[in-house]
Amino acid sequence: MKKFIAMLCIVGAVVSFASDNSRPQRGERGTPPAEAISACEGQETGAICQVITPRGDTLDGTCKNTPDEKYFVCMPANGGSKGRR
Repeated sequence: MKKFIAMLCIVGAVVSFASDNSRPQRGERGTPPAEAISACEGQETGAICQVITPRGDTLDGTCKNTPDEKYFVCMPANGGSKGRR
């Protein structure tokens, strides 16, 4: 029985190390949605923009750089909580 429990622990450890760790870690962000990037192509900082989400919602926002300055995107007004239609 002890060998069985030890084997289960080893298998559990191997599975946990082999799990997918490709998600952004706390404090890291992934790539913004393509719709948010394309909404600001050719625009200037502060330009008014709209993004239609894959669900069909419309988000009003402003063209800005992301905090890490990697992307120039349509940032939803009020964090995306308002302006949805």
